[in-house]
Amino acid sequence: MKKAIFQWSIQLSIAVLTPQLLVASFPASAQSPDSDARKAVKESSDEQLHREFQRRFEQRSGATQLPPSAEKSDVRAIEPPIYKLDDGAIVKATREEGRTRVVYGTDDRKDWYEIKDAGILTLAKASVALFNPADLQSDSDGVVRLKSRSLKDTKSLCPDEKFVSQPAGAFCSATLVAPDLVLTAGHCVREISGNGLLPAIASTRFVFGYHMRDESSYAPITPAQVFTAKQVVGGTMNRKADDWALVRLSKPVPSTIAEPVSNWDPTPVKQDQKVFVIGYPSGIPLKYAPDAVVRDISDPSFFVANLDVFSGNSGSGVYDQNSNRLIGVLVRGETDYVPDQATGCDRVNVCPTSGCRGEDVTRISAVHKP
Repeated sequence: MKKAIFQWSIQLSIAVLTPQLLVASFPASAQSPDSDARKAVKESSDEQLHREFQRRFEQRSGATQLPPSAEKSDVRAIEPPIYKLDDGAIVKATREEGRTRVVYGTDDRKDWYEIKDAGILTLAKASVALFNPADLQSDSDGVVRLKSRSLKDTKSLCPDEKFVSQPAGAFCSATLVAPDLVLTAGHCVREISGNGLLPAIASTRFVFGYHMRDESSYAPITPAQVFTAKQVVGGTMNRKADDWALVRLSKPVPSTIAEPVSNWDPTPVKQDQKVFVIGYPSGIPLKYAPDAVVRDISDPSFFVANLDVFSGNSGSGVYDQNSNRLIGVLVRGETDYVPDQATGCDRVNVCPTSGCRGEDVTRISAVHKP
């Protein structure tokens, strides 16, 4: 998976929501037409593409990286044809050329109506979207309206990017783990993170059933699917280690709405273990993203996987793909979007198969069950 590394680009001042530095702009060439960009990508080897995407990632993250002119392993790498392309142009051209062997060029996220597996649908029902109360409105017809703009307008995305017409309102994700208990990331909860930009837990709205019912419309949300909370049961936030929170809802969730995910697996994850995630990337309706792989298990508190996730996925449940058992909570990741200077809009970011840093997942064994 992470064929497309879709990650987090909120400034450090609000990093408790998405703890990544704001993306820096890369030096752009003259605004290359699409045909010139495709030609440049076509003339670049897979090795050069891999190296160039990694160089840009390291430049964004502040890591030291030699310029192409200092690389000696390949004469053509001295200045590959893609070097002068801006981020958005290289991403678009790479997709159009079908270069998916060395870059995460495929978006594996699936909408609710595309999920066919009954077991996955049960887990998806237990996924919860966290909203600011100001972003919801109950109408007299018994339907809860979302007061949010489209993903395209919220993120200034290019019109040909995926999911651009869907609403973007949730600020985090969570999972129902007991009839009245939800599990999320610690940085999604004001009382854990200390982030005053978040609503207090008593004001936060926990919404079930926020998903697309078909390609063009999201399923109606009723007041019965919207819950409040009464207390934070436990949690912690440490950017280099644990990041989780358990929140007690004001009342139990009926089984007709969702069944709790009680099948936790605290055993250590394995290198290359296949995993998937369910949550609300960039605040849009529920997405299921399968076929990710665990890349790093060196830290005892979290593991790293190449999951297709964005900022709103914070707090999403991460599952073992073979057993469907809950193994972690999504907490940190890469840059979500990069600018396409030729068009003035942003595109979903792309990383090499083995490059960038991947997504951090707090291990379920770190969560203290009440």
